[in-house]
Amino acid sequence: MRVTEKGQVTIPVSLRKRYGLHPNVQVEFLAEAEGIRIQKLRSGSSNPFRALRGVVKKRLAVDRYIEEIRGR
Repeated sequence: MRVTEKGQVTIPVSLRKRYGLHPNVQVEFLAEAEGIRIQKLRSGSSNPFRALRGVVKKRLAVDRYIEEIRGR
């Protein structure tokens, strides 16, 4: 496959059929050590907080965390 100037690639028909990638199906791109993984989104799984998973490394009680981010 070649990537177009717009960053597009064509997913082969056999793979689209195998994984149910029909028109208007949403997918997400996941960065992994080996490369990029394309994953079909399950209905109802488009959680806006998913991208933030792992951002906060500290495990604090909620009240203590709020105090810390407010600079108290």
